[in-house]
Amino acid sequence: MRKKSLEDYKKDAPEIPPNTCPYIDFAEQILKELKDENTDYFTEQRLILVESFMEYIRESNDSLRKNSHYWYTKFNNLYHKK
Repeated sequence: MRKKSLEDYKKDAPEIPPNTCPYIDFAEQILKELKDENTDYFTEQRLILVESFMEYIRESNDSLRKNSHYWYTKFNNLYHKK
């Protein structure tokens, strides 16, 4: 039985999602426009809350990318040791 190549493993891996930061930036721009157009205190506070959620999502996505890179590097190093 032949050893699986790194390319074989890549083919079996789940698809890597695209960078979501541009989508988060776009959503934040819409929220900013809504906040600028609105004078209702409670609506403004909800928009601020949504903005903080968007930043949490951005940071979580960044952590996932770093985690993915870490494990890919570990796997790659172990693969080439054999």
